[in-house]
Amino acid sequence: MTDIAWDRTVFFLFPPDAVLRHLCAPVLAVLEDHGFEPVRYEVLWHRPPNQDALHERKITSVWKAYFYRQVDLVFELGPSLALLVEDRSAAVDSHTRLRALKGASDPASAAPGTIRRDLRGVNVLLDIVHSSDTPDDSRHEAGVFFGPELGTPLHGDQRELRDLVAMLEAGHPRENREFDQVRAGLRSRVVAAVWHELDAEGRKLAPELAASYRPDAGAELAALLPVGHPLAALLACEFLPDLPGIDLPRAEAHLAVYGVTLDRWERAVLRSSMLFSPLRSG
Repeated sequence: MTDIAWDRTVFFLFPPDAVLRHLCAPVLAVLEDHGFEPVRYEVLWHRPPNQDALHERKITSVWKAYFYRQVDLVFELGPSLALLVEDRSAAVDSHTRLRALKGASDPASAAPGTIRRDLRGVNVLLDIVHSSDTPDDSRHEAGVFFGPELGTPLHGDQRELRDLVAMLEAGHPRENREFDQVRAGLRSRVVAAVWHELDAEGRKLAPELAASYRPDAGAELAALLPVGHPLAALLACEFLPDLPGIDLPRAEAHLAVYGVTLDRWERAVLRSSMLFSPLRSG
């Protein structure tokens, strides 16, 4: 493996949600401002074949298996960008410094001024960035994502990386929707699809309820439908942990009858937020 000073070099990953949201460039600017310079890179167009090796410790000691499989949702969103970044500052403990800069894994718990809070990660899975916690972790994770050659060296040419990021992001319309916007959008499409099944009073109440962020708005919305309606459970679902969830693939089959579909971002946000609390609007 290429000789790397791992005490000053950190493995850093832009998962597909960062690319889809066009957040790579602003994060790179933050890294530069704090003395971290990308020196190697690799684009991954699919789920890394040895991804399980990256999460081995969490799979065996932290996560339940069905939690871990949610990671696949993220890599289904599109390409990711792996980097090695060197700490050019005079500060000590590069990994700890970068960990503090990115913020807590849960964006709602991350402090203001951190990447995940300021750029508004969605939840623990869709949290914009990943970086290794220790030099040993960086060495291990670089091997998982780069292989033995450790990707493409930049030789100090940051323009090459900026151009690559621009091309990756240009391939996808910028995704601006957070959890609350995704949920409200789905509810609004469902209400429009069943509009003819609502009575006059229901048509007056439904638009405000579909857009509302307040608890139980979904249940009130579902109550406007005829008893036993196949989409009632979907409208009532809050898509939050510790509240009744829903089998989303099965619900999508009911939606298809009405001509309503979910896009890949909606699917990832809603499924992951039933397990991991999302950062909320307002």
